[in-house]
Amino acid sequence: MVLMVNKKISNFTTALNDFNLKIMDFKKTTFNILFFSFLLSSIVTIAQEKEFTRCATDEYNKILLKDNPNMMGSKAFEKKLSNQIQLNKLKSSSINGAANRRIVYTIPVVVHVIHNGEAIGVGANIPDAHILSQIQVLNEDFRRMSGTRGFNTNPDGADVEVEFCLAQQTPDGCVTNGINRIDMSVTSTSWSGPGGNTDTVLKPATIWDASKYFNIWTVNFSDSSTLGFAQFPGGPAVSDGVVVGYQFFGTDDDPNVTIPGVFNLGRTTTHEVGHYLGLYHTFQGGCAEIDGGDFCPDTPAVASSSSNANICNTGNDSCPTPVDTPDMVENYMDYSQDSCMNIFTNDQKARMIANLSGVANRPTTLTSNVCTPLASVKDDGGVEIESIAIEDCGVSVNTSIKITNWGTTTLNSAVVLYDQDGGTASNYNWSGSLGYGEFEVVNLPTIISTPGSHTFNASISSPNGNTDLRSCNDDVSTSFNVNSSYPTTAQIHLTLNTDDFGGETTWTFMDSGGTTLYSGGPHLDNSTINESFDVILNECYTFTILDSAEDGICCGYGSGSYDLKTDDDTIIVSGGNFGASEATKISTITLSTNQYFVNNRVIVYPNPTNDEINIKLSNRGDLPDAYRVYNMLGQLVKESKIHNSSQLNIDASGLSNGMYFIKVIKGRASIALPFIKK
Repeated sequence: MVLMVNKKISNFTTALNDFNLKIMDFKKTTFNILFFSFLLSSIVTIAQEKEFTRCATDEYNKILLKDNPNMMGSKAFEKKLSNQIQLNKLKSSSINGAANRRIVYTIPVVVHVIHNGEAIGVGANIPDAHILSQIQVLNEDFRRMSGTRGFNTNPDGADVEVEFCLAQQTPDGCVTNGINRIDMSVTSTSWSGPGGNTDTVLKPATIWDASKYFNIWTVNFSDSSTLGFAQFPGGPAVSDGVVVGYQFFGTDDDPNVTIPGVFNLGRTTTHEVGHYLGLYHTFQGGCAEIDGGDFCPDTPAVASSSSNANICNTGNDSCPTPVDTPDMVENYMDYSQDSCMNIFTNDQKARMIANLSGVANRPTTLTSNVCTPLASVKDDGGVEIESIAIEDCGVSVNTSIKITNWGTTTLNSAVVLYDQDGGTASNYNWSGSLGYGEFEVVNLPTIISTPGSHTFNASISSPNGNTDLRSCNDDVSTSFNVNSSYPTTAQIHLTLNTDDFGGETTWTFMDSGGTTLYSGGPHLDNSTINESFDVILNECYTFTILDSAEDGICCGYGSGSYDLKTDDDTIIVSGGNFGASEATKISTITLSTNQYFVNNRVIVYPNPTNDEINIKLSNRGDLPDAYRVYNMLGQLVKESKIHNSSQLNIDASGLSNGMYFIKVIKGRASIALPFIKK
């Protein structure tokens, strides 16, 4: 369910004020409406405008149907589903069917928590309590559980007989708690609605096998008014699942959870799971139930979605004919506030069960064993790559790993080996105290890399000095890319082709100090803009393109695109498929300045430290220019220029306990190294 702020339709002519023109459920597009007025005998044209509907699952379905014409939303799918519903009814009415139908389907779930490197419990990195409370809400709602908000006394209300469990096995056959935390901030710090980087980047990079897992992603949406969206049954496996804004995941009813607002009881996810299992909105097709409406006769026809302003407007009847039946605003597939929702009907249940029993990639414990716990072992250390951060326009790579204890014995020590591209491995001896299922995020020493594509490898061994009894989680690898530098170009050249809504597109070109050197937009629709930016040696520039509608420029409303090139036409970046904005760092730093850090092998010690932190260089005669110390919030807490070797010894006694980064600077190049103040 995607909640978006409708754009105000402007420039209506005076004649339109004499009529009640109601525009419902139309696709975002450029249009002219010819409205013949008997009173005025004139033609009125509504100017080009864009409107966003509240729920984007239907919009998403229109996008997916182009390449998946037989998925839900097609007549072929409805015909097949109708046959499955009738088959299920025949089975349940047979002699043995009445006893056999009491099957409760259990769906295995993995929740991908997509965050930006925050500590657990901060921002998008929501705590486990939110996730556990959300699974509980799903079970209460789909089981019509007595004594909970999910219970109702409506005669058409149904116990769907569907439950949810967090996965206990990873796709590799290792132990998990069903919560997969991923720092994606290097790729993007916010995520689009349908058709943007959520589908093209996030899902393919993180999805677990859709035939075995129900994938849920909690994200920071680019549009803060977005709640979530789902993929209907029958679509592509690589994008299957539900995406929910992290602010709306979980329930405020749980004493360990605090979620403000009116979408705070977990019903956004219940609504989207309804879509995932094959339900339309109750207001689908309006009063006339065009094209079959929601295909559920026991949900009364509804003219339009319920207003957020009415918590539970139970007396409203938006379709009084042919049968005077109040709108079922309590239905999970309407747009009521969370506190109002508590009904799935019997016909909705029939659709969901038919999809579970007859459609691919709708797994249950009957078809997937990933909710079955693995046999326990005493010593089992697991390692995952939490994040890889590459310094802007630099070659220093900071990597964080997550060490987890999946053994029954408390984990006190382990050995981590890590390398770049299979080269000489470095050794990291970890010590601490982790109970079963507990983990610690560790920042490894900085690696100096080179421009181009690379692979980072890490492995864990010797838990508590013993043999690791489960090897499937001992090794991990990931790719990363260090951007090239363009020190020989005198200009950067921009070519921008706008889409149908060029007035939404703006851009800036800034230097490393944050000064805007060039900017442009808004632009004309479907136009081409060519600009050239003068650049100097040893600088780090940022080009940012923005779209005020937060839907990029390429893929729904015209064929917009942009690229940046050097003087010799080398392409630095090409794009167009983004949400609200996209930023690209462009380096003109020479290899020699970056090579300084390769040659000097800069480290800081002691780490952790109590009072002093020291910068160690291979060549103390070739000093860096300066250093800056930042806290975990990115705030500058200490800085100094370096004129002599004594200034490589830094007083840290005044710093509060916690983690910091020290940036060592040489010319336009720098390296950032983490350290801990105890």
